[in-house]
Amino acid sequence: MKICLINNLYKPYNRGGAEKVTETIVAGLRQVGHEVFIVSTRPCDNKFPISNFQFPIFYINSLYYNLNKLPKFIKIFWQIWNMFNVVSYFKIKNILRENKCEAVITNNLMGAGFLTLSAIRSLKIKHLHIAHDIQLIHASGLMHYGKEGIIDGLVAKIYSSICRWLFNSPPVVIFPSCWLKDFYLKRNFFTKSKISVLPNPVEIVPRQAGERAGSFYPVKSQSTIGTRSVFNGVKFLFLGQIEKHKGVFLLIDVFNKIKKKYPEVELLLAGDGSQIESARQRAAGNKNIKFLGWPGDEQVDKLLSTANCLVYPSLVYENCPNAIQRALAAELPVLASDLGGIPELLNQNAGVLFKPADMDDLAKKMEWMIENRNNLNNLIQAGRRQASAFKIENYIKELESLIK
Repeated sequence: MKICLINNLYKPYNRGGAEKVTETIVAGLRQVGHEVFIVSTRPCDNKFPISNFQFPIFYINSLYYNLNKLPKFIKIFWQIWNMFNVVSYFKIKNILRENKCEAVITNNLMGAGFLTLSAIRSLKIKHLHIAHDIQLIHASGLMHYGKEGIIDGLVAKIYSSICRWLFNSPPVVIFPSCWLKDFYLKRNFFTKSKISVLPNPVEIVPRQAGERAGSFYPVKSQSTIGTRSVFNGVKFLFLGQIEKHKGVFLLIDVFNKIKKKYPEVELLLAGDGSQIESARQRAAGNKNIKFLGWPGDEQVDKLLSTANCLVYPSLVYENCPNAIQRALAAELPVLASDLGGIPELLNQNAGVLFKPADMDDLAKKMEWMIENRNNLNNLIQAGRRQASAFKIENYIKELESLIK
């Protein structure tokens, strides 16, 4: 089957989890023999060189990549344009028509234009939409803990109503978490769509020597599970964008606090973002906080294998964070905010939750991880069982059944 995937960002302009999910789906579809091509956006200055891909990618120029750098009043007009972007509508419609695809999988469409769904409907192509955040209810896609009323303002309600009308009810809508599904359905989105809850897929890391043949996970003896420390103390790892809403500043402040009690601890911050210089200033003077930048997928896997705990202190309601999924698949204990879809990933004792934005509770749980770092077998085993639902082959089989 010839399948088009549409996402607002793709390599080399990728930034977050939705882009990684799209890449993983592309790899999974191609692996089982489907023909794939991508429609995405790129900044108007096109400053990055395009890598050679083994499948076609069609880029549409958009201000989306640099939207955060624009004045607020321009952002408002851009949001209106994005909803009714007739230029992107005709461009995407022509791409779909000329490439004669049999099915379209849409993801985040902010920047590609919300009329994309009308283009797909007009061509009568099979369509499946994957929701990744709340961007159809609030344009930012973010809802901060303690500021939930942001989605109930007049402007937000008007915006949400227009999005509900534009998106209508695609034949199939996939939600990676029950939390996100309920969030949309309670607001009367996708009333006639077939609804499926399917956790995002995680790319399987190739097995190393000593792993069980045919196993998704490496074999570890009971004596080594939970004793990953390469540093003399404990390595805490943050993996994601260096932004305020990701809770990075909160994490740095808490780490500075517990380091006085546990001097042999280390915090690795793996990621890039607009707040990285501010974060460096916040961490100034603490040599045990390391800023790694974005190390790339291969190095991320190595970090996950050598850290003692992934800390995910998000201050916003998230859907299905890729960093948590990858940590569970790598048998790394997870400590995360009790927000949005995160508790679903860490249910059945697969991880430890703390009260969002609560410095004392986060410090308490980090100290618990330090004290119990050699006795986390049950936690790791539960994470392993939870991560079995993320296998790409199972995800692709479900996609194929939904598209038919």
